[in-house]
Amino acid sequence: MDKRRVRSEKTKAAIKQAFLVLFKTKEPEEITVVELCKKAGINRSTFYAHYEYIELLIEEVLKDSVHEMISGMDTQWELPLEDGGVSRNSIALYLDSFLRNSTLRRFCTCTNSNKYISSIIRAHVEYSLIPIEDTTRYYVSYFHYAGVMNFLLEWLNRWLPISKERVVEIIHEYSKNMYKSWD
Repeated sequence: MDKRRVRSEKTKAAIKQAFLVLFKTKEPEEITVVELCKKAGINRSTFYAHYEYIELLIEEVLKDSVHEMISGMDTQWELPLEDGGVSRNSIALYLDSFLRNSTLRRFCTCTNSNKYISSIIRAHVEYSLIPIEDTTRYYVSYFHYAGVMNFLLEWLNRWLPISKERVVEIIHEYSKNMYKSWD
């Protein structure tokens, strides 16, 4: 890898890290490029050399968070299906991984969280399109197409008074119906 590319990747990592630090106490819309640059130790022109505007940075942070969450689950998915639907353990694993990802949770609890739901779903879709054959990719794709992501994000966004166990059961039942309709 050439020095310029290494420096560029380090700068992008510093920008993302600065965003995550600021994001702990501020809404995404409140974070300015000037603040980011100061926190990352760069100038504005350097920021704009990497991101045309701050929303592109936010999209990339979301995408990285989704990939981080999903890639940590690669070897833990269960096949075959259970009772004609996605296994309850796989659904619970997915929920736990999502809930443990502090960045995704934070985006789901932002004042304008609905603004980020489509980005989270898009990141899932992009992950499902990676040209590799593995169980994780299959389930990520399935969760998206089954509309499960919309349900999960609504549950997290509104903190609906439904237990995780009930959410797992709802998704399992929904997955059974989805598979029936595919036959």
